[in-house]
Amino acid sequence: MKLALGTVQFGLDYGISNSQGQVCPEEISRILTLAKENNINVLDTAASYGESEAILGKNKLSRHFNFISKIPVLNHNDISIAQHIETSLTLLQVSQLDAVLFHSVDDIISSPYSSERFNALSKQKSLGKVNKIGVSVYTPAQLKYCVEHYKIDIVQLPLSCLDQRFIQTNWLNKLANAGIEVHCRSLFLQGLLLMPLSQLNRYFSPFYQSLKNFTGTAQKFNISPLALALAIGCQQQAINKMVLGCCNVHQLSEIINAYHIACDFKEDLSFLACNDENLLIPSNWSLDNL
Repeated sequence: MKLALGTVQFGLDYGISNSQGQVCPEEISRILTLAKENNINVLDTAASYGESEAILGKNKLSRHFNFISKIPVLNHNDISIAQHIETSLTLLQVSQLDAVLFHSVDDIISSPYSSERFNALSKQKSLGKVNKIGVSVYTPAQLKYCVEHYKIDIVQLPLSCLDQRFIQTNWLNKLANAGIEVHCRSLFLQGLLLMPLSQLNRYFSPFYQSLKNFTGTAQKFNISPLALALAIGCQQQAINKMVLGCCNVHQLSEIINAYHIACDFKEDLSFLACNDENLLIPSNWSLDNL
């Protein structure tokens, strides 16, 4: 099972299509139960996901999963990597994290403390506090820098039917050949790909044709938009895990069912690719200005 469970909705009201807000503890338990029953064994969390780590730490069901967490965006001279990891270990009530990523890649690219920070994370691995270390990236250029300058075990990167930058630049194959574990996120573009076109914010008007092509492709092949969105990750052998969030157990059930359909979908999806980062990177969206 390639699916990994993202937990940002457990700690924050998150996602452009999320109308339900932060997930309540009782629903989290139902979600974790279903995940465990379907061999989903990874929980992706972060210090910046509000109460997520604390809530997971209090839930006994989370003991059945491996945790991936992330170093929060660091202040200019912050090199207290060990402290950040100890905080996550304490909140999650575990003695080791399966993986820790730098949440902001700029913290190890553009800072005068970049090397010192990565070395501090490497030390936590040698101490057994962390099993794998790596980085979360947004662009192929960021990934190139990290692979060339650091010994990383794992990378999290964006991938969707529209966002095929890491396929086009052959980075998925390069990572696989280097033995680096690859997790992809943003398969739904924060839910944008699953929203009716009539409900789109005006910000997305310049990208209407790209979004229409996606929904039209789902209709053409008689497949749900959800399954089509998952298919791009299923088709890439280099992808080890697909990180997906949900707001209730019904959504997770739908994702699991769609995943099995997506695994059998073999049609070429390269024609859906869009290269405009104003669409592909949600932090570039200016929804509040409209």
